[in-house]
Amino acid sequence: MSIRETVGGGIMWLAGTAASVLGLVIHVWTIVIAFVVSGLVGAVTTLMFPVLGEVYWFFKVGGNAGFSTIYCISLMAYVGLFGIVFLGARIANKG
Repeated sequence: MSIRETVGGGIMWLAGTAASVLGLVIHVWTIVIAFVVSGLVGAVTTLMFPVLGEVYWFFKVGGNAGFSTIYCISLMAYVGLFGIVFLGARIANKG
């Protein structure tokens, strides 16, 4: 295994692990927001449709409180982590 593959794989692993942990935290956080704002029906709907629910609540929270809230910044960082995973994959497979 070359250094390039090791570095790319390490970047992918680190960013992928961080994305997994952050994704779980964000999903639970989104369900709590949905429950507080919309009640049980909103929370269950968000639980059943995680990606759609998080996109919806991103714009709902961002529209009401501003996109500089910790919740919105966390979602943007989550999406950015997938870009880093992709970058690691490009580094590992370049050739």
